[in-house]
Amino acid sequence: MSTYVGADNIGAAWLLAYQALMRAEGHQLVNLAVSIDNPLNEDVGIRSALEHALARLHRASPDAPWHSVHTVANTIFPISLYHPELPDAASRFFMHSIAASRARRGRRQGWGTYIGRLVDYEGRGGTRVNQLDTMLGLLRGERQWADIYEAPLTYPCEINSDRAFANADLHLIGPSDRRRRGGPCLAHISLTAINGHLHLTAQYRRHSYIGRAYGNLLGLARLLNFLARESGREVGGMLVVGTHAEAEHVAGRANLLEAATAAQGEVQAIETFSRPLGASWRDLDLPSPAPGSVVS
Repeated sequence: MSTYVGADNIGAAWLLAYQALMRAEGHQLVNLAVSIDNPLNEDVGIRSALEHALARLHRASPDAPWHSVHTVANTIFPISLYHPELPDAASRFFMHSIAASRARRGRRQGWGTYIGRLVDYEGRGGTRVNQLDTMLGLLRGERQWADIYEAPLTYPCEINSDRAFANADLHLIGPSDRRRRGGPCLAHISLTAINGHLHLTAQYRRHSYIGRAYGNLLGLARLLNFLARESGREVGGMLVVGTHAEAEHVAGRANLLEAATAAQGEVQAIETFSRPLGASWRDLDLPSPAPGSVVS
């Protein structure tokens, strides 16, 4: 059984999905589809409630992987590396993203980062593939296509085997994809270019709505804006499907639902590129949790 929710902005869509998860048995759903009509907008009240909850979770369990929405979004689109006011902005973004991805290699989990897989995926035989550059080349081409823009982030391989399935992509298969647990959870990104607008669909094999989903929606929206802007198109809609979606079993998840529901109402445009030199990256100017505070 599938569940569909739709809203105008990122925050409202996240809240509707979270509400559905909190009503579901075991607080998990199969094929939770979240549609966002205007992904360049977010409800900052909803996001603020979630950011406060994430800060409390981090203070209560500093060693657990709790991160701000901004940090999660950066794994998909590192916003500080995109300067659209500069010439060759896309090429500069790719160059810096590849350099950052390679610098982190070995210091992170074995599968890397999402942006690394999009711009610098290490495939069979050590080949490197920049999927975003390929997409942009097609989107900027003389012949315009509606639906040929596909970016796989995981590839079908047998578990604990070096032999890939026969139908797998022959040059985009890496040994780090044979994983039972852990990332990458983002499996595929698909773009559709129609009537001057660029739309994005993403599939997650597992989508955790407290710790990851909002940041993922934000990062995907920034990625969509980048591809639309650099190809001369307008940003369209976004659909994100979690084949297994969950509201993680942590203290305070019911309180988060109540707080986010009460806080909704203030919609603002999201940030889509680097802030001016010297500006703070402190999201939403959120206050730090009081010393000694715990998740309630």
